[in-house]
Amino acid sequence: MTDQFQGRRVKRIDELARDIPPSHDLWPAISAGIAAAIESDRVAAAQAPVRARSRWLPAVGMAAAVALVTFGVFLGRLIGPGHTGTIAESPQGSAGMIPAALRDADYRKQREALLVEVENRLDTMPAGERDKVAASLATLRRSISDIEAALGRDPANALLQELLVNSCQEEMRALTVVRDSGSQET
Repeated sequence: MTDQFQGRRVKRIDELARDIPPSHDLWPAISAGIAAAIESDRVAAAQAPVRARSRWLPAVGMAAAVALVTFGVFLGRLIGPGHTGTIAESPQGSAGMIPAALRDADYRKQREALLVEVENRLDTMPAGERDKVAASLATLRRSISDIEAALGRDPANALLQELLVNSCQEEMRALTVVRDSGSQET
């Protein structure tokens, strides 16, 4: 068979011969190797000592769990707030809600100040650039209002909450870039 291909160059794969037998069969060596590995595993398993499981191991595990819970409760009382009432009993709601409301008010104040500066900066931009920036900011605002509307329907959706935070951060980044774009040129 090799005589017919000598001196001839193969240009396509379909020109290769399809029924060339291998020079020797590899399966007997592979089969012997597998059989030897199985036999060595069987011998090793027979020689391994069988350890009896100790009867006191579950009791030690339970004692460790009780100790950890006790330590956690003690640490929580030591570090935690002195007030043990519920959120409904407090007149202003959760203590964590007040800083969140303040952060929201601070964010809105910074955003409004940035919007005023951006509006002033947009007035000094060329018309084409101003239209592109205004369209981008309008798209961001539409996205934020759509996400807020979706959150109104499903307020516990963590993905929407994360998307809202990311969109608000992106809007602040865009506003900051527009505000600072004039100061880089001077």
